[in-house]
Amino acid sequence: MQKDSFYREILKINDNKLVDNLSKITEMRHLHKGEILIHEGEIQEKFVFLLDGILRGFLLDIKGRDVTDCFGYQCGTPGMSCFTNRAPSPISIEALTECKLLQISGDALMKLMKESTKLLWIYNELLQAALRSHWEMKTMICQHTAMERYQWFLQAYPGLVKKVNDKHIASFLGMNPVTLSRLKHAL
Repeated sequence: MQKDSFYREILKINDNKLVDNLSKITEMRHLHKGEILIHEGEIQEKFVFLLDGILRGFLLDIKGRDVTDCFGYQCGTPGMSCFTNRAPSPISIEALTECKLLQISGDALMKLMKESTKLLWIYNELLQAALRSHWEMKTMICQHTAMERYQWFLQAYPGLVKKVNDKHIASFLGMNPVTLSRLKHAL
């Protein structure tokens, strides 16, 4: 997918001038499997969108264990730990597969946002979607059984169970890999 196609088809921007301006400040980027897009604590200066592949957000718990916080696998998914320009990242983001990304200069994008209500609307929609996703996940972890969480994962992340390591899925769902294996066999 080309830059202008992404803006027209995925973000639904019909303004040709805005698409041209966005394309000028956008770069294509490729990540290899296992490559880190951003490390926890680094300043994320670019807005990133996934075109193809699978990303995983993760952090370390108090005991130094790797905890999966989120997955990105759909075209248009933001590859960002927060939606604030120049803020330290609270998580690391890793490519679980080969990934194609679009990255946009944060400063240039913020300047365009001051001139475009359409961009502000898109930004707001992305923030709302991220918040909904965050609370859906937190509710799942806190209020549902391990089996219910796994069944939710199968519906919410179709096909990912075949593409992502069980330890990452188990961590994401707040269980250990042995429990996840038992659930898989039970189904």
